[in-house]
Amino acid sequence: MAMNLPHNKFCVLPWISLETSPIGSVRPCCLYDGEIVNSQNVKFDLNKDRLKDVQHSEYMYQLRTAFLQGKQPAECRRCWTTETNHLTSKRMHTLDRLKDILKDETEWTIHPKDLMFLDLKLGNICNIACRICGAWSSSTYAGEEIKSFPVEERRNSWAYQMNRQGNWPRKSLTFWEDLHHYASGIRYIEFTGGEPFMIREHFDFLEFLVENDYAKNIEIHYNTNTTLYPDNDGIWKNFKHVEIAFSVDDIGSRFEYQRWGAEWKTANKNIEQFKKLRERNNNISLQVCSTVNVFNVLYLEELANWIDEQNFDFVYWNMLHDPEKYCITSLPTKTKLKATERLLSAQVSDKHKKEFKNIALFMNSKEGNTDALRSESLYLDNRRNITIYDYLPELAECLYGKARQ
Repeated sequence: MAMNLPHNKFCVLPWISLETSPIGSVRPCCLYDGEIVNSQNVKFDLNKDRLKDVQHSEYMYQLRTAFLQGKQPAECRRCWTTETNHLTSKRMHTLDRLKDILKDETEWTIHPKDLMFLDLKLGNICNIACRICGAWSSSTYAGEEIKSFPVEERRNSWAYQMNRQGNWPRKSLTFWEDLHHYASGIRYIEFTGGEPFMIREHFDFLEFLVENDYAKNIEIHYNTNTTLYPDNDGIWKNFKHVEIAFSVDDIGSRFEYQRWGAEWKTANKNIEQFKKLRERNNNISLQVCSTVNVFNVLYLEELANWIDEQNFDFVYWNMLHDPEKYCITSLPTKTKLKATERLLSAQVSDKHKKEFKNIALFMNSKEGNTDALRSESLYLDNRRNITIYDYLPELAECLYGKARQ
């Protein structure tokens, strides 16, 4: 049964969803370009503010009004850009995922509905430092960045502040109280991060849901960096459905270059453990979420063929928009031509061919910041005492020319 929506560009998330950021601010969803503010134009802070106040803020009333009037809010630009390039946006993906949950909803007003979709980024606690990430989402990345400053300047750095604020789920009692309050209406939770398997408090919340008989109505989605397998996996059998999404953007040493601190061998070992868990539990499914960025777009054919060997239940090609320097639109023109040729001639299954065509269209849709890409990538290599030529020699030559002998 199709949902009864006001128009075909409508997004349900401002009514039913909130995303908590790694530092405790709040957005309607993870791709929204801006954070929700109070009547004094100050960002809500989940160290002290309540979820109910966020839902009923004037800011959210105005956003819902815009959607009801058929507008496409500028803050939702990532979805509009993605859809313009014939790719599946977060908005579209959510509508498909929630179609059964929302099939009986017939009235949409400026007022929020029950909070049923939670996208919980529970701090920046993480054990690796991905190239496309930053101090905002990774305590390890932040720690690496902090060490790059002189000792006397470290406490004043942005990265230091991110690590302080990134601990908010371990300090905020009101936040967990709010989740307990909304628990009976929750139908879907995304746990991302940081690395969610490192956030022990979220397992305590799952125990609460099980003990109070809410778990059977709730679907869970995880985005994990694939480096860990949790000891307490037995709790998941109590939930309606649990989807584990592995963030794998490349294979072999290229995976390790992109996801600095991760080991490809360990990632594969953990994936195999999750496959065994899926065999034992019919409520478990496995997904791969591959983020298309400047470092992997030349090599997507190999990645796609590896994906097909894994028997995942779902494949999601996620387009990186920010940071812009790592978006594929920032590649030099000659590199785009090479990447386009490879995408369109790739020997992959039909389901990937369609995605690859749309990826090529998106890549060539505008010009990006190539200078920032070159300088930042080189800076990060120098900080880590490595060179891109050892991992991605072809891309390295495209960006910097032939390596010196």
